Amino acid sequence: VIPQILARIHIKSESTRRLIRQLLVEVGKAHPHAILFSLYVAARSDHTERSQAAKDVLAKLHDVFPELVEETEVVSRELIRITVLFPEMWTKAITDLYQAYETGVSASEVVRIIRSHHKRMHSPETLHEYRFVQAFGKDLAAAYEVLCRYCSAPSRSRSLPLLRQAVELYRHIYSRISVMFPRPAELILKDTAPILLQCRDMELAVPGSYDPDCELVTIQSFDSTVEVLTTAQSPRTMFIYGSNGVKYKFLLKGREDLRQDERVMQLFGLINSLLSRDTETARRSLAIERFPVIPLSSNSGLIGFYPGCISFHHLIFNLRQRLNRPSTLEQRMALQFSPNWDTLTTMQKVESFEYALSNTPGNDLQRAMWYKAPNAEVWLERRTNYTRSLAVMSMAGYILGLGDRHPSNILIHERTGKVVHIDFGDCFEIAAHREKFPEKVPFRLTRMLIMPMEVSSIEGIFKHTANHTMRVLRANRDSLMAVLEAFVFDPLVSWLLFQEPEAAPSSDHDKKRPDRFSSSYSSGGGSESLRTDDGYVNIIDDKGWQTGNPKARAIVKRIYDKLSGTDFNPDEQLKVSKQVERLIQQATASENLAVLYVGWVPFW
Repeated sequence: VIPQILARIHIKSESTRRLIRQLLVEVGKAHPHAILFSLYVAARSDHTERSQAAKDVLAKLHDVFPELVEETEVVSRELIRITVLFPEMWTKAITDLYQAYETGVSASEVVRIIRSHHKRMHSPETLHEYRFVQAFGKDLAAAYEVLCRYCSAPSRSRSLPLLRQAVELYRHIYSRISVMFPRPAELILKDTAPILLQCRDMELAVPGSYDPDCELVTIQSFDSTVEVLTTAQSPRTMFIYGSNGVKYKFLLKGREDLRQDERVMQLFGLINSLLSRDTETARRSLAIERFPVIPLSSNSGLIGFYPGCISFHHLIFNLRQRLNRPSTLEQRMALQFSPNWDTLTTMQKVESFEYALSNTPGNDLQRAMWYKAPNAEVWLERRTNYTRSLAVMSMAGYILGLGDRHPSNILIHERTGKVVHIDFGDCFEIAAHREKFPEKVPFRLTRMLIMPMEVSSIEGIFKHTANHTMRVLRANRDSLMAVLEAFVFDPLVSWLLFQEPEAAPSSDHDKKRPDRFSSSYSSGGGSESLRTDDGYVNIIDDKGWQTGNPKARAIVKRIYDKLSGTDFNPDEQLKVSKQVERLIQQATASENLAVLYVGWVPFW
């Protein structure tokens, strides 16, 4: 419950705030490794009261564990430094500024970010940062001066040519950055974070490894190079050497809030605890595969690699390459049947979808699992583990409203056959309510996932495990609702995807380009009202809950219905077996799969 407690460290009630801080100090004294990284996330918050409250707790813990607190600050600060380097930081900011200028949307947040970037440029600390400042410091300062002249003028008398000049200066710098500092394949810590390279034989535990019932594994050292992946956000993979001789692999992500993923792992921990207490589920060793998630700030963090896994996508792609079979075989077949796919009605898409499935084998995952098994006994064990873990995660994912289950977000452990899910950004049925290509399925259960279950298919181990899992979840509804309500109403969770604009801007106001570069903040009453640049409002009451959000209340009601069996009809409470049967029907229905976004790969 530490994330939920920390989320309310700055609430207005003085007595409650004092109790929360006292509780955090006591927890920190007993288990410092469990709380220090989270405290530094709060200490780096833009919210002044929240930041100060966390710093007060850290100061008291520093009196008890001075070296440990200082090590946590250094490690987290240097890891944040390499999540986004100066060239990446500026190319993103300039791109956002230009898009805001061209599209006419509010750019006050972009200007605020640019202002903070310029402040960072004043104090470079690494060789890489010095090189960048030397190459672009003067030009960026000149562009910023023009932007400041524009922003400082009264709204009605702002000069559009001045704004255009600032944007053009930044664009020119952008083109030079991409030439002089192309995206690197790897980072050398000696140039980008030399302090991290000097961190050796620390008291600090390896992130995510702390367990009060196990021997403490501390950081021995950091690997000298960090690999940069070629995906859109350029996450890094890095290694930390533990005092136990183990080499721990982590994914270091920037520009992404991992606090939601952290809370999902917390929920999965509770579900595993409930499954371990039930006789039937414990006998089958049913559990959700988890991995460490350690937020470092509001937009960066570490994710521990689940070792020995391969994504469903890579497994199928690699097999088809060896068989000289195109990875988009089914999609090509559907387009061959109906070339004008985008203009088809739902029933026409279903016809094309079923034609493609009936003319392709779809047994790639089944064959891959068979080929990788050294003997039939191992294959049978992996098949059982695969089916059970898929069923458990399907039920848990449905309760959570987990979407975006495309093949790259589902991993398979090569040694055990267990299914591991990653990327929990789409929770609470966000994907089901998208305007374009809404996901109509409660979880992923396509034919390629069904075939490895062999002769019993869905009706055997899968359905039996799903029934037991849902039975345990419904029997412990109150415990799950306590965690999920705290999750849903957490003031740190982003609600932009759930909220409607308070009011559409008038046409005259929208036409005024200068207004797009002015800040907008509002507050009132006895609660905080946090307005975003898009006109959305978060209402947080005196106790630190987002109770003013009707969508949040609707989500809680929806989760309660799922755990009560009234999710299909509020006037009819379904038995567990009937509920699971309905969910499977939804997940496998061609009319639901055929209309999904092509990137979800419903044909697989």
